[in-house]
Amino acid sequence: MSKAIYFITNALTGGGAERVMSNLANYLIERDYKISFILLNGEGVVYPLDERVKIITRTNKQGRDALAQIKFIRKYMKKDSDALFISFFTHQNIYTILASIGTRAKVLVSERNNPADSFAPKLKKYMDPLRKLLYKNHHCKRIVFQTKGARDYFGKKVRSKGIVIPNPLKKDIIPAYVGEREKTVVAVGRFNSQKNYPLLLKSFMIFSQKHPEYRLEIFGDGALRPQMENFIERNNLSDKVELCGFCPNVHERIVKAGMYALSSNFEGLSNALIEAMALGLPVISTDHPPGGAREYITDYENGILTPVGDIEAFANAMCFMAENKEKAIDMGKNASNIRNLLNFDDICKRWQSTFDDIIG
Repeated sequence: MSKAIYFITNALTGGGAERVMSNLANYLIERDYKISFILLNGEGVVYPLDERVKIITRTNKQGRDALAQIKFIRKYMKKDSDALFISFFTHQNIYTILASIGTRAKVLVSERNNPADSFAPKLKKYMDPLRKLLYKNHHCKRIVFQTKGARDYFGKKVRSKGIVIPNPLKKDIIPAYVGEREKTVVAVGRFNSQKNYPLLLKSFMIFSQKHPEYRLEIFGDGALRPQMENFIERNNLSDKVELCGFCPNVHERIVKAGMYALSSNFEGLSNALIEAMALGLPVISTDHPPGGAREYITDYENGILTPVGDIEAFANAMCFMAENKEKAIDMGKNASNIRNLLNFDDICKRWQSTFDDIIG
């Protein structure tokens, strides 16, 4: 049995899916797998990787040229024909399966977000059928989804190859906090349109009128930072809202917060959300497609779900948390039980079993 595995991604400079890949690589290399990363569009690694993990970087970059990326992947498929090639992002999934045609390579792909929102609207009518066709290809042995809702987006033949494996929690995540909570609302994530930070900011404005003692702290960065800064300045929120940037010890910074807020329009399964739950934070999340939050949050038992895009409902949920502190603490305690459901070793064993089934 060949135990060579290649993880294919754009770069390892950040992101939840990249972190899952890195954790899996470290787990597998301790179990005598030969692990390599093919980085298609970026140098540098921000996650700790075992020194035995091989990093292959596409140095002759031609922008984001799809054909060049397919050729680069195919070169290693022909060189190591018995290996398993794994991709976690929709565009790279397509490139990887296309690269495998005419080789002996085995491919596993994973959908890490809402499949209905994988492509820009003008590309969707072409790219979505192509993806569905390629996922049926015999080189594509398994498709890993984070949620049942993501799997159910596809037809019967694709679903028959599908398996649902949620994200694991970090192995070294700090203990859940029990005690008096600070008067802060916290959020963690990239500053992009998917996260719908305008909803969070507008909801916080309404909430702040009733609870002026609370502050909002948003950890992360991204292209929409200038728009967020402008909104904060225009609405005189500078003394109440802080954009904290990327924070390597974010769990230590947020663990005592009054509540955690996720305002996304869609998500696969938010690492930041499940980690906030594991820390014992009272959490508020939109009930976004394809249903990751709903699979782990039972409304008003271990968190609060609100309709996507509903500013008033999100503000009301914040008010509930602030005005019902004992109930909020109970919800946080219940949320921390997610540590048992998403245990690092248990989830990694499920991945390993899936790889071994394919490798044979």
